[in-house]
Amino acid sequence: MNLIRAVKTALFSILLPSLILVAEAQESTPLPEFTEEDIFIDIPQVFSATRQTQKLTEAPASITLLSQKDIRAMGALKITDVLRMVPGMQSYNVSANRSAATYHGMSDDHPGRMEVMINGHSVYLPLLSTVAWETIGITVQDIDYIEVVRGSNAPTYGSNAFLGAINIVTKSPIADQNNQISTTQGAMNTQKYHFSHSETSDSVAYRLSTHFEENDGYNIYDDDYLNRVVNISGTYTPSFSDTVEFNLGFSNGFIYLGQGDNIDNNFSPRKHNSNFQHIRWNRILDDENELGIRFTHNYLDLEEEFTSAASAISHIEKIDIQSAQQLINLNFNNLGSIAGTQQPLGSEHGTMHLYDLELEHRYNPNSNISTIWGLGYRSESAKSDTLLVNQGTVTEDKWRLFGNLQWKPAERLAINLGGMFETTSITSSVFSPRMAVNYSLTPSSTLRTSITKAYRTPSLLEKNGQSAFLNNSGGYYDIVSMPNPDLEPEKLTSYELGYFHQWKETGSFLDIRVFTEKIDNALTSYYLNASVADDVDDGYRTVKNTMNWKNLGAEFQFKLQPHPNFSVLTNYSYINTKGERDRGDGRDIDSLDDRTPMHTAALLAEWKATNTLSISAAQYYMSKVNWLEGSHREQYRRTDLILSDSFRLKNTVLSTRIIIQNLFDDPYEDFYEFNIFDRRAYIQLQLDF
Repeated sequence: MNLIRAVKTALFSILLPSLILVAEAQESTPLPEFTEEDIFIDIPQVFSATRQTQKLTEAPASITLLSQKDIRAMGALKITDVLRMVPGMQSYNVSANRSAATYHGMSDDHPGRMEVMINGHSVYLPLLSTVAWETIGITVQDIDYIEVVRGSNAPTYGSNAFLGAINIVTKSPIADQNNQISTTQGAMNTQKYHFSHSETSDSVAYRLSTHFEENDGYNIYDDDYLNRVVNISGTYTPSFSDTVEFNLGFSNGFIYLGQGDNIDNNFSPRKHNSNFQHIRWNRILDDENELGIRFTHNYLDLEEEFTSAASAISHIEKIDIQSAQQLINLNFNNLGSIAGTQQPLGSEHGTMHLYDLELEHRYNPNSNISTIWGLGYRSESAKSDTLLVNQGTVTEDKWRLFGNLQWKPAERLAINLGGMFETTSITSSVFSPRMAVNYSLTPSSTLRTSITKAYRTPSLLEKNGQSAFLNNSGGYYDIVSMPNPDLEPEKLTSYELGYFHQWKETGSFLDIRVFTEKIDNALTSYYLNASVADDVDDGYRTVKNTMNWKNLGAEFQFKLQPHPNFSVLTNYSYINTKGERDRGDGRDIDSLDDRTPMHTAALLAEWKATNTLSISAAQYYMSKVNWLEGSHREQYRRTDLILSDSFRLKNTVLSTRIIIQNLFDDPYEDFYEFNIFDRRAYIQLQLDF
């Protein structure tokens, strides 16, 4: 048995991190005992905290792992639904089909302080300063597992990871050998169709998936939705020392956008066309050295419908029908845009490119020291007639130097030292360091303490954003926003104490994090008086560093698995926020004390009643919050029920799943007042062959 375990350990250290969690992600066997694989992975391996594979108990941050099994048990239909099981994270619907997620609140409809990655490459959009989840090129069915770093991970991934980082790992074609066809039908006339196919050979393995979905949205707004997704990922191993990983994704469709804070608001369609290409070459130089090169390209094109006079009246204050009629014949000569064009009704209109190149070197001289360092270059460019008026194509070049050292001076002690230096073409250079000390109290329990200083540089949009409404003679109707050349980086100082205990016999665990986070110089929209003739409301907005707050809190996650056929996963977060922002124009200082939910909680219970039948239920709770954009929302509780069964026919398995969200039909306002989340039912059919 010792020899077998040694061979397995050697193999798992070479394969991709996604393979490390395959055994954990599989469903429990119907037998009243754990399999060898369940026991073999004593402590889960993680990657996203430092870019190095390390034990969860030796990582310098609190990390939540959500497996394929967890995702199925939740009955998650969107990726953001999965994030409800992360302590301290809030997931909400900005409209019927636009979802968002933020860590520790303090957010509007475009959360911008959390990095989101697919297999290690960023899908953060500099054009919108956020992640548009419908454009990222993967779906829930493509996910193997998700790693969430709770707390700033800027020392590892830079400014976008200011408050946290999410790494979505897609299914490996080596582990996922089945062909699969599935469909989901249900509320809001939802129709989803998904197909995946995997192939492996001696040196090449790939997985192809395609996805189509549409629905009618809310009846009140008719904000329907359509999305097509194609994704291909795989590996090429020309030699024992070389591995090439590749991932390509495509997304195309439309979504209706608008604000659900008024029953009379108009929603307008926004088309999206996006794609990404990601390739990584890794070479094992010798027993101590490993070299990696990664290249990523992201492209996004957004198109909004042009406005009509009636729509202009409903969206622009202090404008009459005659002026609105002129508005639809806009001439942007004075602002450097294309003459004779009309103005899109919404602001999400434009294109962007992101190119990212990184070199990494891992050096592990012995079992007590492991290091990684790297150099990266990122180029971002964006163009928009609505968000970047008079800017043409704006660009940002960013260089990054990063590294992490893990040192184990004693058997029970692990020390992590890491940092990220960033220099950009649009603002000042910053350095984000972190130090963490992990001490094993017993073989099953670990205490961790860490300190992090992180910086977030202004995004391309925050630095250059400018928009205006014009009449056909070039005179101003309304300046909406103007750029601020004096923006400075946001700053975070974080102290945390963590405790992790695992019951290896059953796979149960307890993870506790106590923290303080102090955020200074944060960016916020700021209102100023204007001195431009014909400006309608005699004012405009800009972005300034006038927001500061402090979070004091605690969060935990607990998994109880007394039997392989029954498990409970639960989390809770308490956050006490104190802060303020100056919104300008002589206004009173705005308190930020209620801008973060004080309490969030989730519970997921799953029972495998028979070899094929499983029943799971999820309970979600969020206390009242006054969002920066969506305004005041009352607390809510929501219960989901999921029933799953499967039938085997020779080499084919047919699975059925009934998902009932908000089982007790207790409607709540989700972000906006008229985003009403009521009871919704769906049925899924899946064929594996």
